[in-house]
Amino acid sequence: MPGPGRLEQLAQVIAERVVTLVMDAIDMDELLSRIDVDAIVSRVDVDSLIDRVDVDKIVSRVDVERIIDRVDVKKIIDRVDIDALVEQTELGTIIARSTSGVASEVLDAVRAQGVGLDDFLARWVNRILRRSSAQWPPGPPTLVGGTPVAIELTARGR
Repeated sequence: MPGPGRLEQLAQVIAERVVTLVMDAIDMDELLSRIDVDAIVSRVDVDSLIDRVDVDKIVSRVDVERIIDRVDVKKIIDRVDIDALVEQTELGTIIARSTSGVASEVLDAVRAQGVGLDDFLARWVNRILRRSSAQWPPGPPTLVGGTPVAIELTARGR
């Protein structure tokens, strides 16, 4: 009498042969209509099945270029809510900072031009009044710590 291992092998071979004969003899649609697939699937250990799946092998067979060609990028972009995206980022803050930075630079440039114009006018006034550089005030009284000096404009020769 054969041992238990040999009986299992024999049963396995017979089962495989019977399944093959049944599958070849019966139309699959007819077979599936007669079998309660839900009852069979409910007994399948899905976690065990997933553990046996080689995801890398499946992904390597995917034609990514073909998928990209089928994607309507314009339709995706049309669905993007730019306002919500800006709210979720610090883009608004960055724009505000850069805008205020530009405004500061413009203001500094205008101030520098104003100082240059003020200096230009002061030189011309001193020339018109024929003041020597020793008579020029050292600067605005509030900045140099002096008291304001009243300058009297008089015509020479009188």
